[in-house]
Amino acid sequence: MKSNTENSGSVLILVMVVVLVAMALGTGMVTLGTQSRLAAIRQADDIGARSAADAGLELAVRQINNAVENRTWMPLLRPHYEHVPIEGSEATFSVDTSYSASDGYLLQSTGTCGSRQRTVQSALRLRGLFEDAVLCRDSLSLKSGTVIQCIDSRISMNPTDTNEKVVIGTNSVEDSMVMLNNKVIVDGDIVVGVGGNVNTVIKDQGATTGDRYSLPRDVDFPPVDPPKLFGPDSKIEVKNGAKTIGLGGDYLPIGRFAGISLKQGTQLRVVGPCVLYVTGDVNMGQDSEIYLEPGHNSSLKIYLDGNWASDNNSGINNGTQVPSMFTLYGTGDAGQVIDLKAKSDFYGTIYAPNANVTVFSGGDLYGAFAAKNFELKNPANFYYDVALRDVSVHDEGSQFVVSRWNEN
Repeated sequence: MKSNTENSGSVLILVMVVVLVAMALGTGMVTLGTQSRLAAIRQADDIGARSAADAGLELAVRQINNAVENRTWMPLLRPHYEHVPIEGSEATFSVDTSYSASDGYLLQSTGTCGSRQRTVQSALRLRGLFEDAVLCRDSLSLKSGTVIQCIDSRISMNPTDTNEKVVIGTNSVEDSMVMLNNKVIVDGDIVVGVGGNVNTVIKDQGATTGDRYSLPRDVDFPPVDPPKLFGPDSKIEVKNGAKTIGLGGDYLPIGRFAGISLKQGTQLRVVGPCVLYVTGDVNMGQDSEIYLEPGHNSSLKIYLDGNWASDNNSGINNGTQVPSMFTLYGTGDAGQVIDLKAKSDFYGTIYAPNANVTVFSGGDLYGAFAAKNFELKNPANFYYDVALRDVSVHDEGSQFVVSRWNEN
């Protein structure tokens, strides 16, 4: 009986120990589960707060750029939001904005979700259509002996007077979209599409360049719409000699025209600021030219729906020698063809993201190009003008973009 009593006491103690151990394990598991759930909640709230902060920043930038696009922007535009809810979420965001002419925009967006809060600060700068020397949606081809460098026309036309480097490239990731023939020299970098392999996208036949890398994001080619101009909807024609476009000239300096036709050896003189919307084609006969007269504040912007065809030794003669004074906007459908001859040095810019642009240079090129496909048919010295980055909200296609940001 004594032995049975002792055995019963040992079993009871063992059971109590097991129960206590089970209780401790259960309590630990409950505590661990609770902590895991709390950590998951905090992590989810943290993600929600960051997403809300990003949403506030995106909304503010969109509001600013909508005003720029609609030509209603003013320095007093400073988006401000207080505790704006995110649909389908418990998160909210608040945004404060400051602006100065010298520093641009500084935005602070704070997202809140549950017990978590995240803040993103971002600086915005104004970006134009010609941030880089040559950018294409698809192919870019440079002939043997081409040299591409930077100048700053605000200082001089000498590339040794600026330390800036050029950027050329493509949005594409397909093979051989950037063709660099023998002895091409690019004083700067070459970019390819997001995730593209520079060794396959770039076909190098013996070029000298700077760095080569894939873009962190696709290049944006914002659409450019022709201005809403009145007629006369007739053609600008020069059959012999010369005619003038400008105040007091043969053609009005601002208007919508059905086309431009220059016969062999003729000249169209541009006097003063001129803006043309050409709904048809431009045809330049052999030895003809469009001449921007210096000394008259002459400039020419052409919005072109049709194609541009040039015969031998014809071209744009920009007497101002300032690249920003001549701009051609290709506003036609996909497949638009722009075929330019340069009878002398070319000073100007071409923005035609849906067009196939071909340039036959008769001298050096100064300016910038954006196209679907771009080909330089013969070797030339091409100087990208960094002054083209100096834009205002009134310039075509300009928009505010994030220049730097940090997160708290």
